[in-house]
Amino acid sequence: MIAGLGVILIVIALAVGVVQGAAADSNSIGIAFISGIALFVLGAVGWFGLTQPQKHFDDINQPLDDGSHGHAETHDEHAIVPAPESHPTVHH
Repeated sequence: MIAGLGVILIVIALAVGVVQGAAADSNSIGIAFISGIALFVLGAVGWFGLTQPQKHFDDINQPLDDGSHGHAETHDEHAIVPAPESHPTVHH
């Protein structure tokens, strides 16, 4: 969330600079831009520290063990069961 706020602050600073053009206050825009970069870096480092993606690396070449040991389960309590065949009633 902090990294997202940083990106938003960067975009707003750039948008203000573009809209105001030569009349823009470069000091305040620069401070907002650098603050956005700092928030983004802080958020990215915080995310990396909390989630530790290097420890939970998902290797796409290794199949996920689903506990079935290679045997497919054919019964399922939520399976769709077809209704018994019935012939439509024709009204004359």
